[in-house]
Amino acid sequence: MTRVKRHIDANVVDEARRRIHHIYDLVDNVVVAFSGGKDSLALLHLTWEVAQERGLTAVNVAFRDEEVIPDTVLSFVDTYRQLPWVNMTWYAVPLISSKYVLGKTSRYIQWDPNREHVRPKPAWATTLDDLGYPPDTVFSQLTMDSVLAAPYKGKVAIMTGVRASESLMRWQSSVVKLNENYICASSTPKASLCKPLFDWQENDVLRFFYDNAIRYCPIYDAQAWAGNALRVATPLIPESAKALHYLRATEPVFYDQVMEIFPEMALQERYHAEIDRAGILARYAESWDGIEQWITDHFDEAAELANAMKALARVKVAARRAPDSFPLPYVLKQFTSGAYKRRILPQAFADQTKSDQAQRGTRG
Repeated sequence: MTRVKRHIDANVVDEARRRIHHIYDLVDNVVVAFSGGKDSLALLHLTWEVAQERGLTAVNVAFRDEEVIPDTVLSFVDTYRQLPWVNMTWYAVPLISSKYVLGKTSRYIQWDPNREHVRPKPAWATTLDDLGYPPDTVFSQLTMDSVLAAPYKGKVAIMTGVRASESLMRWQSSVVKLNENYICASSTPKASLCKPLFDWQENDVLRFFYDNAIRYCPIYDAQAWAGNALRVATPLIPESAKALHYLRATEPVFYDQVMEIFPEMALQERYHAEIDRAGILARYAESWDGIEQWITDHFDEAAELANAMKALARVKVAARRAPDSFPLPYVLKQFTSGAYKRRILPQAFADQTKSDQAQRGTRG
């Protein structure tokens, strides 16, 4: 049957409420994955509305403390932790993450027991000892699903504030199923991953806050004034590391803490603007072998190198089917920016046109 896109006579808020009710009907326990960010904040308040309609007195919440988080975000999350209707588990456990320095992505471990931490673990945090894991345990993004689901009996729904409009990858993951496309499998049979706000736009989130007098995390005000993307992620990841200089002004204490533990990030802040991107493209973007050489030159750790090579192999297969959709400079940029970790999608025609125009202007 042909799938046809059409509008329905409903708004995103009412549809999200309906989905959350449906999720409660399907599972034994629901937990909201809360980051302190705007999307998960909207989801948390909407879930609380639904929970009250169902006669419940609290909402289960999981917060993954990523260690390298500004105090403004931590204080905001802690405010919710203390609310009587929030049953929050605050996790501070070793978790694989990545940092981005001058085009190189490398691995580090959040709350690594083998180094000094950016700040002390909160007294109320759930740690490896509390969970009963060996002290050398390190979780990944996937294995954390089982940790979040473990405190609850039966089938568990882990709800996130993921929105399809945030990236093509998230959009694609939201349209692969014909029915219940906001409910996906997780890495553990016990839990499913649910995205009740998948069709919301950023303005829908902000309007929901306005209509319900909900105060968002204050860090967004500083980001808006600076013209940055609105996010609460760790500043070490590629998407955030390019704006490290703003952190010095907005979170000076946190900035000093980060630089003390990760002094290499000072190189990223100081020399990011001076990277010869045109030179990199000229040297490496002439062939697939050139892109492979860039990966080899810039990934020191075996795991990161293997993941990058797998991503390159996948995109080479896709490029054989649609070579015009994967120009070599575009593909290389996905690796230099760290975007390769999300599946490399075809370059949009409009972006190809802009790129061609920019190259003609440079040559002229």
